[in-house]
Amino acid sequence: MRMLFGPVIDIAGSYFPGWIPSVLFGVVAGVALYAVLVGVGIARWIPLPGLFYLMTGASSAMVFWLLLFSGATM
Repeated sequence: MRMLFGPVIDIAGSYFPGWIPSVLFGVVAGVALYAVLVGVGIARWIPLPGLFYLMTGASSAMVFWLLLFSGATM
């Protein structure tokens, strides 16, 4: 059976599109990386920090999506 609109997740009886948890994970990953880099003292040396953290969050969201919905195991 082919999915036409993407995966749907059942959370507490409500159905959500599968990209919502992936985006939330990406935001959390970007904020966590920012906190770690500020704590270590490296954050001020990153050129174009807005783009860096945006791409970090987007990459994390895409990896989370692949791990969650592709049936991949680690």
